[in-house]
Amino acid sequence: MDELILLSQGDARRVSIDSRNARVLYRLLKLFALWAVLEAMIWIGEGEPLQAVRSVLTLILVRWLLYVRDRPLMRRHFRPIFLGYLTVQLLLLRVFDPDLAAVFQPQDYFLPGFLFFFRVPVRQAAMPVGALWLASSGRHLLTTGLTDRAVDVWQLVILSAISIAVLRWVGRLTAKLQSQFLDIWRRESRRHRERSRMREELDDARKIQLSMLPRRDPKIPWLDVAGISIPASEVGGDYYDYFEVSESRQTIVIADVAGHGVASGLLLTGIRSCLYLLQESPLSPREILSKLDRMVRQTTGTRLFVTMLYAVLDDDRKELTLSSAGHPPLLRYIVDTHEVEEIGIPALPLGTALGNDLGEKTVPFRSGDIFLFYTDGIAETLDGRQQLYGNERLIHRLRATAHDRSAREIRDTLLGDVWNFKGDGEQTDDITMVVVKVR
Repeated sequence: MDELILLSQGDARRVSIDSRNARVLYRLLKLFALWAVLEAMIWIGEGEPLQAVRSVLTLILVRWLLYVRDRPLMRRHFRPIFLGYLTVQLLLLRVFDPDLAAVFQPQDYFLPGFLFFFRVPVRQAAMPVGALWLASSGRHLLTTGLTDRAVDVWQLVILSAISIAVLRWVGRLTAKLQSQFLDIWRRESRRHRERSRMREELDDARKIQLSMLPRRDPKIPWLDVAGISIPASEVGGDYYDYFEVSESRQTIVIADVAGHGVASGLLLTGIRSCLYLLQESPLSPREILSKLDRMVRQTTGTRLFVTMLYAVLDDDRKELTLSSAGHPPLLRYIVDTHEVEEIGIPALPLGTALGNDLGEKTVPFRSGDIFLFYTDGIAETLDGRQQLYGNERLIHRLRATAHDRSAREIRDTLLGDVWNFKGDGEQTDDITMVVVKVR
């Protein structure tokens, strides 16, 4: 159906009917081949080589149909080949008959019913049924003419009535199947169009969200910065950004909306706009997060929570001031001791409406120190055995890779370790990290 909904209504209807007939036909071919082999053995054993010709012709037809089954010829011209085969096969069953004196045979009445296995429009079904009627009637007229017997009008009427009834019922069954298929096709086509529209909208939303993230890392004389964000779905819930306060002061912010999707992306758009406006005011990181908390609570009708880490690095004072709203702790690699410390501030996420008691910390730094901002998608990455990557592994990898490497090299090494740990597992959450190294 996924392929059929891409076709026009007429083409989809034709392909669906042809596909059904092909499945039935190739199942019956095996029976035809077995029947032809057994029949040939019987006729040859009884000394009737003429009748064995019919079996040989049947085997040749079956073999040819199997040969062209997956070839372009069959795909392009299935219906005429199918109808032609039915016509020839039915005629073979009727023309080669050992009893030439017989007026009518039982197969004259039963063979038209063979079409009930298939679904064919009336005008096309008339080809094999009409050919069979002409063969049976012509044979009867020929036999009666050669033997001076009277034409059996009633038998001709019965045969004609059976042929017409078969055409009528096959046509009805075919029309019913086509109607059922078109109902499903129209429903799936509407769903396909809706899914396509949603994919286009999600793609647009993804482009908008990606445009909110920094296009390139900032060029700061006293800092080496490298960030990356990998969403788990079309529209992620992670965000990071850089704001230059002055030549000696740089802001790094990282955030994570609970969940991911269009709603998360829209909320992050509002947060980013507010951050740009608040950069012009002389507020501390704690005060900025407090204002963002009120904005999130007042603008979201549903409970959407945001964890955020807001840090300002001051080159003149050689210190970092940060405030956190429920975000994973900042990791600091201390160049003097080659140790990694966690800098966290217990607090609730933005938008909890529970009275956020936000705190603030100031941390000194020196040249060579490294700060790692990250979202919980890293620590919560699962491997094939459903084991967590965890903060301890992240700290260990940062300690092992931080020495004498650039921010970009550290970022790529940490991300590569997360990806190797995940293996073939599915990415269930957005992954974002920002590495800041003091020059």
